[in-house]
Amino acid sequence: VQDPDRARDFYENTLGLPFMELPVDEAYVAEWRGQPPGGKLLATQIGSTFLILAPPLEGTPDDDRFSERRIGVDHLAFGVDDPVVLEEVVSALEAASVPTAGIEVDPVLGKSYVAFRDPDNVQWEFYLAT
Repeated sequence: VQDPDRARDFYENTLGLPFMELPVDEAYVAEWRGQPPGGKLLATQIGSTFLILAPPLEGTPDDDRFSERRIGVDHLAFGVDDPVVLEEVVSALEAASVPTAGIEVDPVLGKSYVAFRDPDNVQWEFYLAT
């Protein structure tokens, strides 16, 4: 993410996802190919999935943003089992003035979902899995 603290604020204060700071040790630095700016990583758990916010690698343009038009992830979707969760997500997004079309229906599978974009322009969905 371009700004881990901004992203953390979005996920914690808009979606209620608590983050913890992960220590950055020598093994991590070797894997990362250097010390991450700010010297920390932030992590949270959504169901059985972990989300780690990491700053850009050295050489990433300062104004870089996510785009579906480049190779990589198109969007992320997290399955939920209760339609009330979708209503809660819509309420939280609207309260934070995050653009969303509200609860939509997938025209292919007929399942309900809520889509929105985070501060780095990544599209997220909460998708009714049942």
